[in-house]
Amino acid sequence: MLYAAGSVRDVSVDAEDLCGLTWLGQFLWFADALREQVVAVDPYSAATVQTLACPGLRVGLATYGGHLVYVAGPDLRLHVVDPGTGAQVDRFDNPRPGQVCTGLEGGRSGLWLGYPGRLELRSPADLALVTTVELPGVPTGVAVTDRYLICSNRWDESITIVDPVLEQAVLPINVHGAPTGLAWDGTRIWYCDSAHSRLRAIDVPGLVRSG
Repeated sequence: MLYAAGSVRDVSVDAEDLCGLTWLGQFLWFADALREQVVAVDPYSAATVQTLACPGLRVGLATYGGHLVYVAGPDLRLHVVDPGTGAQVDRFDNPRPGQVCTGLEGGRSGLWLGYPGRLELRSPADLALVTTVELPGVPTGVAVTDRYLICSNRWDESITIVDPVLEQAVLPINVHGAPTGLAWDGTRIWYCDSAHSRLRAIDVPGLVRSG
């Protein structure tokens, strides 16, 4: 059954191509591919807190180990930068050369990378493959809670909750706009509505572990 979720909060942003989203500290950080930059915004006041130049940024934005990670350049490498200065602290080759990593996010067990038809958990040390969860379509965004994976599909205008233990989708959600990047703030899912240049929050029952 398809679950329809309405937005509980909208934050309009100045962006040309919203292609990634993550939660770091107390802010939402979004990636803009056309402007090749990452921007931090306060989700309550909508004020811009910080802007980092990210030359060559192509797609995606993740948080891992206190750093920001995104895909950049013609070789589609993963760039790791300091969120305070924007300085590059590491860089990894794309573990699937020639294939675009369409979404990514860090979790307790490593870095989740989205490719057409699948999500892959990769070791943060060398991006060695740990496990794969097969999914239909192309995941244009990835987020991680303490229990679930979340992926978006901009063409279907959907967000899907995935159980990584069962390795299957458990709840498809219909949303408005063209969802690309995803983020989890601990209680709500945020997504990039790339069609209308805004960040939207939705509540989904059961995502927060009780007790």
